[in-house]
Amino acid sequence: MNHKRLIDLYNLTSKHSHYQVLAERLREYVPNDTLNTQSRFEQERLEYVLKQVPCQGISLADIGGNTGYFTMELIDRGAKSALLIEGNREHGAFVEEAVKVLGWQDRVKVHPHYLNFEHDLSLMHVDVCLLLNVLHHVGDDYGDPAQSIESAKQNMLDSLSRLAPHVDRLVFQLGFNWKGNRDLSLFDHGTKRELIDFVESGTQTSWSIQKVGIAEKSADGIVYADLNSTNIQRQDSLGEFLNRPLFIMQSKRFQA
Repeated sequence: MNHKRLIDLYNLTSKHSHYQVLAERLREYVPNDTLNTQSRFEQERLEYVLKQVPCQGISLADIGGNTGYFTMELIDRGAKSALLIEGNREHGAFVEEAVKVLGWQDRVKVHPHYLNFEHDLSLMHVDVCLLLNVLHHVGDDYGDPAQSIESAKQNMLDSLSRLAPHVDRLVFQLGFNWKGNRDLSLFDHGTKRELIDFVESGTQTSWSIQKVGIAEKSADGIVYADLNSTNIQRQDSLGEFLNRPLFIMQSKRFQA
């Protein structure tokens, strides 16, 4: 198996490259010192998700799955199938190669294109969907680049609503800045409360929020804990990424 190709694909520099560490199973084949990696606290987020979302036997979609950390970890923990949707050509090629290395071709499929939330959702009817830090890139990585920030915010909410008929549970994160540009803040004060209210009020007819995970600093590093009156306060010392809430949501279509 061509492990050198795996390393070369991972190390290619492009937008959003080196955003994820390798899934644990892949580390058996690729030494960490061969990679240029900048973790976004994947393991810490995964640990919180696993407490909230059963993964044994589920069907999974990972929209904007990057180099596949979450997909591969959930497959390794018993998910029966996964569709990874990734518009970055290098990332899609990396996951396809990784799936071959792991012998998971019958369980993981790669859709190497950006998802069109208006037309492509027939691709999936799944138990769990991951949509992590994708929607604030509308008008940048995908979608109309000429839209206004208010139009972009409505597009984000519309995309979430369109997902609801196709997904039972959604694991969701959203950045505070449109296109990742700190000069284009989506919320007046950049607070967790504003972001949570935006998601809750904008999706109330299609989703219910089951849990919200918040990054906290502990003696052992970063952990995600349930939202409370203390951790809802913005902690600038943690940086913008760790202030992003992690939502566990359930489609109202699937609720009794």
